[in-house]
Amino acid sequence: MNIKKPFTLSKKKSKFNGFTIFLFVVLSIYALVLIALLVWGLLSSFKSDLFFTKHSLFEWPNPFKFDNYINVFTKFSYAKTNFIEMLGNSIFYAVGCAVFATLVPCVTAYVCARFKFKFLKIYYVIVIVAMVIPIVGSLPSEIKMAQMFGLYGNLWGIWIMKANFLGLYFLIFYSTFKNLPETYNEAAKIDGANNWNIMVKVMMPLARNTFVTVFLLQFINFWNDYQTPLIYAGTHPTLSFGVYLVLQYGGQTCGILSGAPSLMSLTVVALLPPLVLFLIFHKRLMSNLTVGGIK
Repeated sequence: MNIKKPFTLSKKKSKFNGFTIFLFVVLSIYALVLIALLVWGLLSSFKSDLFFTKHSLFEWPNPFKFDNYINVFTKFSYAKTNFIEMLGNSIFYAVGCAVFATLVPCVTAYVCARFKFKFLKIYYVIVIVAMVIPIVGSLPSEIKMAQMFGLYGNLWGIWIMKANFLGLYFLIFYSTFKNLPETYNEAAKIDGANNWNIMVKVMMPLARNTFVTVFLLQFINFWNDYQTPLIYAGTHPTLSFGVYLVLQYGGQTCGILSGAPSLMSLTVVALLPPLVLFLIFHKRLMSNLTVGGIK
């Protein structure tokens, strides 16, 4: 009598090949270089301008000087806007733009993925065409339209300009909602939920990992963006806008010294918020989307 062995999943052992080792070495060197530059910039921010010019670039600060950071918090300003106001403008701009730039693609992708209408396929094609065909020379018309609708010259106007569904994140949300099982939708309909309740109370919570990840990436992107506030809201400077001005025209235009330590201290201060966000949510940013719970 033949007894069949129970079925078991075989575990494949991962093997390191030459390409994997080479890629690991290259990425490790790249990461170490970036970390070394960040550490060097942090140490340089505690040096005085005289110490920075007279001694080696890699010499340890002796003594540590906090004057550069004091100048950033007390003297850094542009167009009668001090550091605290610039920080508030950065938070107001980055959070608002991140919300609109994440919510609109999310809702549009949900509608395109969950409802079967031929007209909705046009939106998907528009996203693909906009990503494939480069659109250049549209800045003058964008400025004219922003002035016409009263969006020019303020930060909340940029929020509305960022409320579009074009870009890679639409495809990410589309794939997320497309891969969600219909079981959730059918169960909610049996319980009497309408389309709005299904989207808000069922589908959106299932996609919250993707939503939060995209929001964080968008926030970091807008926090570092200086060009858009420079063009559309120059009277409301952000921290990234201030860093750009110091780099282009010197620190004296913004009330601080123009030496490398002053620029390093300003850069470190501007880097702290996205760095703190990354340290808090790095597991979410690095993890894959997992969906479960069907019974």
